Amino acid sequence: MVRGLTPLVCRRMDLSAAAPLCGLPGLLLTIALHPAVSLRPAQASAPAHQDYCVLGAGPAGLQMAYFLQRAGRDYTVFERAPGPGSFFTRYPRHRKLLSINKRYTGKANAEFNLRHDWNSLLSHDPRLLFRHYSNAYFPDAGDMVRYLGDFADRLGLHVLYNTSIGHVTLNKDQRAWNGHYFILTDQKGQAYQCSVLLVATGLSVPNQVDFPGSEYVDGYESVSVDPKDFVGQNVLILGRGNSAFETAENILGVTNFIHMLSRSRVRLSWATHYVGDLRSLQLSSGGELSRKYPLVRASYESKGSRGLFVLGTASHSVDYRKSAGGFIHGFRYTVRAVHRLLERRHHGIAWPSTKHPITQLASAIIRRVNEASGLYQMFSVLADVVLLKEKAAAFEYLEEFPMHMLAQLETITGRRARHGLFVVNMEYGRNFSGPDKDVFFYDRSVGHTEDAWMSNFLHPVIYYYRHLPTEQEVRFRPAGWPLPRPTAIHHIVEDFLTDWTAPVGHILPLRRFLENCLDTDLRSFYAESCFLFTLTRQKLPPFCQQGYLRTQGLMATESLRQHGMESGLLWDYAAVGRHRGSSGQQPGDHGQGGHPLAPGPPVSPFNSKKEEL
Repeated sequence: MVRGLTPLVCRRMDLSAAAPLCGLPGLLLTIALHPAVSLRPAQASAPAHQDYCVLGAGPAGLQMAYFLQRAGRDYTVFERAPGPGSFFTRYPRHRKLLSINKRYTGKANAEFNLRHDWNSLLSHDPRLLFRHYSNAYFPDAGDMVRYLGDFADRLGLHVLYNTSIGHVTLNKDQRAWNGHYFILTDQKGQAYQCSVLLVATGLSVPNQVDFPGSEYVDGYESVSVDPKDFVGQNVLILGRGNSAFETAENILGVTNFIHMLSRSRVRLSWATHYVGDLRSLQLSSGGELSRKYPLVRASYESKGSRGLFVLGTASHSVDYRKSAGGFIHGFRYTVRAVHRLLERRHHGIAWPSTKHPITQLASAIIRRVNEASGLYQMFSVLADVVLLKEKAAAFEYLEEFPMHMLAQLETITGRRARHGLFVVNMEYGRNFSGPDKDVFFYDRSVGHTEDAWMSNFLHPVIYYYRHLPTEQEVRFRPAGWPLPRPTAIHHIVEDFLTDWTAPVGHILPLRRFLENCLDTDLRSFYAESCFLFTLTRQKLPPFCQQGYLRTQGLMATESLRQHGMESGLLWDYAAVGRHRGSSGQQPGDHGQGGHPLAPGPPVSPFNSKKEEL
């Protein structure tokens, strides 16, 4: 007996009106409102209003609910199941998740540790980290259900359970900010009116195969998980993704043969660095982009209906097969980006930022690329933006901005980009992976700073623009480039431990790049050097402008003074005094050649990178 399985699950949004909503809003309105009027006439005429409606209490829906609640917004989450995370009560079928739960990283930095925690949602409560719910590297799906339940309960999120939204329609109204309201109708005929609709229903509709004999095929969603049902049988599995291998492993010990067929080669995630490819024997996203994911803008807003946003797994069309936006460890950051966009659009709250003197620019970038989880997980999708202030005296740092929306940065963030900007992105090299490529070729790694642009592994790339790129420049950027061609670009050489703290290999080249772009000196100086600069230079380094001339700087200590003398940065005045006494010179006398004695060591070009540091 031969049994076939279709383990790769292709799913669509669980909204009966979602597809027509983008194309024929008038027709949809007439058809979909009729059941609501006939069931609840009074409520249909005056539905309960919410500023924000969130469909689905899975990870993405709860994450958005958290941000809305922290901001004090009017919102409701609608969930058809009696509890959150209903998808994980059934999937994966064999109950082991593919998302890693690495509890020990050797570091205490909470932001860095999220790089290796693929299950936790973002919150202010350290108790709501997934590491407290499972010790397993690949956790059980039941632990995820328990975690999401605690996340909703402890934070007091507003969720209506056992509420299935069967119809979503548009109601044109001039009073609405976008010209229409979203009308949601549940299984009881209760209507809800929303200004913004956030769809976080995930993807859970099985892929239907169609070929002669397909009626005898068991799908991944329905096939037995009891190995006894396959004893002594020959089994054909259609597909070679995570769920296919998950199924095969479960019955491997009791079957005669297992045949696995697919239309593409086996793609291993360690080779492609796409988490949806084969990683372990678990469930994957699978399927084709065109049939599976709704098309949305880079801001995760629907292309057809303004105010309709797609969150979570269903938003993966933005970075399909490129980044981690279809998985918790990725979309927890894209959800936060959407919330920040909504805060600006509807409440006038600018994108969060921090301001610093320009002398801290290199250290700010180094800190983020070494610690930030959002940049690391959503590489080439979310990027940090550095906005320069007038005369490059200071900068404003914005974190995790959707980089393909760069042309609209001022509108989306409420920040000005009038004096140039840097974009800090994480990228893989173009030769890192691909069909028939050997990712372990002998000279694949780059170790020299001058070859940093050839780095293949994930590494930071800094783009410098004198002016904010236009929408046309973003749209028609060079093929394979995540951004338009910049004024200047800098690659920080790859490091397999993602540790970019080497003084000579990482920090010094970055600082020199920033200095060249800004035409300034970003080094720190002792007060004596700043004093000499005031006498010999027309333009002082920013450190001296912002510190020395304002009587700010390092406090003098004996150990610091001794270090300065040993390194050649300060004169040993005791030795100078002894030299003057032995030569009979007076304080105002000139030395040989008629030159006055210098008040400190001359500032000259450094002979090595070590001296410059």
